Amino acid sequence: MKTKIGIAVLVLIFLGVMYKFLVDQEGVDQTYLLPSGFEGCVVIHYNVDGAKPLKIENNEIVYKVPESGILYTSSPSDFGWVNEKHSGAYQLRAFYVDEKGEKIEELPQEKIRFGANGASQEEGKPEKHYFYQIFGSEEIENRGCPGLSL
Repeated sequence: MKTKIGIAVLVLIFLGVMYKFLVDQEGVDQTYLLPSGFEGCVVIHYNVDGAKPLKIENNEIVYKVPESGILYTSSPSDFGWVNEKHSGAYQLRAFYVDEKGEKIEELPQEKIRFGANGASQEEGKPEKHYFYQIFGSEEIENRGCPGLSL
């Protein structure tokens, strides 16, 4: 009887560990470093030949946003996701930085607006994947994302 209970406990522990590693995984944090006073839309274009790949350091992707708000990377659009169907939980933060790239102010969460993945394709050309994130007031969000003119 003790053997059956021991085996049952081991099976439950094994199933718990498998759940933790396969199902309950967290995605990476994302931090945007914005030029001081930036308001508007940041667009990240993925799979761009010759562009720098994104990096995950300390479970975080840091996006250094230029004045234009448009970033190009050779990384795939699912970079940092837990798996194909789930990007995972993450913390999204944004900071204003000075000319040297030093953080000077964190944006409050209410200034981090809508963001979404997307794709477009011209006839006979490969599909282009992008993500956009809007920073600023509700009025800024209502303007949409002019940087998406692909």
